[in-house]
Amino acid sequence: MKKQLVSFVIPCYRSAETIGSVVDEIEAAMGELERYEYEIILVNDCSPDDTIGTIRALVAADDHVTGVDLAKNFGQHAALMAG
Repeated sequence: MKKQLVSFVIPCYRSAETIGSVVDEIEAAMGELERYEYEIILVNDCSPDDTIGTIRALVAADDHVTGVDLAKNFGQHAALMAG
């Protein structure tokens, strides 16, 4: 049976300290669901902290994670659409 794809699009702003634990929680939950494949798309909404550095580290460590870096702060809804 072909697995269903679930996409998590997460706008990130001032998330350098928290986004890693969010990704860990998603991976733990999805690891229990064998019928599904998943991807996590992290969208940096021009955060002033090192959110993009954290996203880059997560992307390098996990094939399920993709990062998008917006050139300026567009807001949550635009970040969702970009993802």
